[in-house]
Amino acid sequence: MNLSTRSVFTTGILAGFFSLNCFATDSLSMTMFGEIDSHCLIDFSAGRTVDLSHQESESIPFRIDCNQPLTISLWSSSGGLALENSSHHRPNSYLLQLLVSSIGINRTFTSKDLSSVQRVSGNNEIPFNTKGSIRITMEEKFVFSGEYKDVITIDVSPSINGGI
Repeated sequence: MNLSTRSVFTTGILAGFFSLNCFATDSLSMTMFGEIDSHCLIDFSAGRTVDLSHQESESIPFRIDCNQPLTISLWSSSGGLALENSSHHRPNSYLLQLLVSSIGINRTFTSKDLSSVQRVSGNNEIPFNTKGSIRITMEEKFVFSGEYKDVITIDVSPSINGGI
């Protein structure tokens, strides 16, 4: 009897060993990633000069291409159209309208507002290859002879958390 009991016990252990190996599994973990640098560009392909000598307003189209929400910063060097070589006259004021409708931007600034940096953010939309325009409208006519000038600087940059 001893012999048959031992034989059954050994067979049971071998069957258990093979059944454990049949159901044993291995797992594999993989980490995958990708990265794209942020970019934000503005292009004034139609030109960067506004001549208001014989008209009250003019528009300049532009294109913006950003791969995340943006902030547009604008400022003026003179706060208006200043008469060159003259420190006796205050700059002539104008209105600047910034329009980028696809991301919800439609803002108007006075030239005096632009004496300090003005920042505008869109509605958290990403402006891939988007059209916009800037419209300059004179608030007062030129009176004195000479050349009037102002320089407006426009920066576009990715915004942190989609806005300011």
